[in-house]
Amino acid sequence: MDAFEQIAARLFEVQGYWTRIGYAVELTKPQKVAVGEPSLPRPQLDVIGYKPTTNELLVIECKSYLDSRGVMHAGFHGHEDAKKDVYKMFNRARLREMVLSCLVAQLRREGLIIGPDPTVRLVLVAGKVHSTDEPKLRALFAEKGWTFVGPSEVVAGLRAFADRGYENDVVTFVTKLLERNR
Repeated sequence: MDAFEQIAARLFEVQGYWTRIGYAVELTKPQKVAVGEPSLPRPQLDVIGYKPTTNELLVIECKSYLDSRGVMHAGFHGHEDAKKDVYKMFNRARLREMVLSCLVAQLRREGLIIGPDPTVRLVLVAGKVHSTDEPKLRALFAEKGWTFVGPSEVVAGLRAFADRGYENDVVTFVTKLLERNR
């Protein structure tokens, strides 16, 4: 859902990251074979964000799940062979390592990253979390060194847009309309 990716991207842009939505990472045939998926299409990352001042690269997975049960802790089982896994970058270490390595190299070739290799961090932005799973998700993400942005943080981030100056941006505009007309 591109709308949720746009919201996530804006939340990080105001923190000093440049962002790209729907960024496709090039993998060679031998690289695909090495991760056990010779016919894998180009991995497409929901959002990437880079902050030059800290040399930090974020790989942001966005799951709104607003009209479903929400993000579930059970989805982060870590099985390497889960071909239809919706959290591949989190659950499949070989794929994750290959994609992140290729991502940094590709961004470097494109001139979007210069200097030393950045610190790369996985981020999940969730619009809805299943019932009591949020504490378990936060604990798991802290243990793994990943970042979890839950619904309350998304809402707080959006509400902060109401106090920003005018920006001709859909996310900021809609937030200002809603927050100023409660």
